[in-house]
Amino acid sequence: MQDLFQPDQTAGSIYDIELEDLWNRGYHNIILDIDNTITPWNQYHINPQLDRWLRRAEKTGFRICLLSNSQQQKVQQFALELGVIAAPCRGKPCVRAFQSALAALKSMSCDTLVIGDQILTDILGGNRTGLYTILVDPMDPREFIGTKFNRWIERLLVGRKSKCKSHRISK
Repeated sequence: MQDLFQPDQTAGSIYDIELEDLWNRGYHNIILDIDNTITPWNQYHINPQLDRWLRRAEKTGFRICLLSNSQQQKVQQFALELGVIAAPCRGKPCVRAFQSALAALKSMSCDTLVIGDQILTDILGGNRTGLYTILVDPMDPREFIGTKFNRWIERLLVGRKSKCKSHRISK
């Protein structure tokens, strides 16, 4: 059971992930969390570094789908601004949420990976769905109260300590 809480890979941030290596290993789709993975919590703004990373991922060939437990209208609007798609179903870590992202991408679990900052939502749900999972450090210490509770559980279950040092947003 412990394996469900273990990511396949860890990185300081999305900017530390070797996209070309993942592409060459057969992963061609990315399910991407939003809050504290690609933006600080509840701040849906596109900074230049994020824009460059997304364009590099797309140039490599990746298809990207946002999957968030946040309000879907806000998620859909942000996806539109980023030029990516968003899954219509929230409810991570439920498998159906990840399956809705797979359907939106028209992909399968064997060629899709998930990137997120939370073990109890992103990693657990991704692992239960059979996806390759990448855990990144949260971008910002400010978080939703429910997420703070999840962080406490993460520390108890797997001894995770958040760093937040690897996120240097360059302009």
